[in-house]
Amino acid sequence: MDARRILVVEDDHLVAGLLVAVLRSCGFETAVAYSAGEARSVVDDFDPDAALLDIVLGDGPTGIDLARVLHEQFPGVALIFLTKHPDLQAAGIDPTELPLGAGFLRKDLISDEDSLVAAIESVLADHPENARHDRISAEHPLASLRPTQVEVLRLAAQGLSNSAIARARQTSERAVEIQLQRAAAALGVVPSRDLNVRVEIVRRYIEAAGLPPRP
Repeated sequence: MDARRILVVEDDHLVAGLLVAVLRSCGFETAVAYSAGEARSVVDDFDPDAALLDIVLGDGPTGIDLARVLHEQFPGVALIFLTKHPDLQAAGIDPTELPLGAGFLRKDLISDEDSLVAAIESVLADHPENARHDRISAEHPLASLRPTQVEVLRLAAQGLSNSAIARARQTSERAVEIQLQRAAAALGVVPSRDLNVRVEIVRRYIEAAGLPPRP
C-alpha cells in the first residue's frame, strides 16, 4: 500500500520541520508549504490525502482561507487545523465559518506521535469529532464566559483600550465596560482596592487562551 501523503502548511520553519520529522517516522509521505499561496501551488503536484494547516500564516491568506479553497476545489483532502488555542472562539474565530469535517490538533501535541497519527486517521476516516482539541470543556477556565465576553477579552489582550475595542466592535465604550464587568463576575473576580479588575481578567484570558496576535 502506498504511503499516505500529508501536506504541512506552517509558516514557522522549526514547527514545520518537527511535523515533517514525526510524520515521516510514522510512515507518511510529506510536502511542506510555508504560506497559503505556496500551498496552493504544491497541492496540484503532490495530491495530498490530508493537509495540516496552521491557522495563522503571517501576512496574506490564513489557514482558514486556504481550507475553504481546498474544501471547494479538492474535497477529497482531509483538513486538520493546528492551533495553540484551546478554543477557536477564544482565538476570535467563528467555528461556523470553517469547512465541515475539519479536525483540530493543539500544537503542543504535534511531537506526540500517537496524538498526531490519531488525529490524522480520525479525519481520514470521516470521524473529525475524534480530533477536536479546540473545544472548551465545562472545566475550562473560560467556559463560563459568553462569546461576546470572550471577544472583548481577546481584543483587550491585544492591548486595545476600551474605546478602541468599541470602535472595532462598532459599539459604545459603555457596552464594552459592561461586557468586561460581566466577564469579571463570570470569572469570580471581585473588585478590591488592591486589584485592577481589567488587568486580572485579561491576565486570566491570556493564561487560558494564549496571547492573541495583533491584527
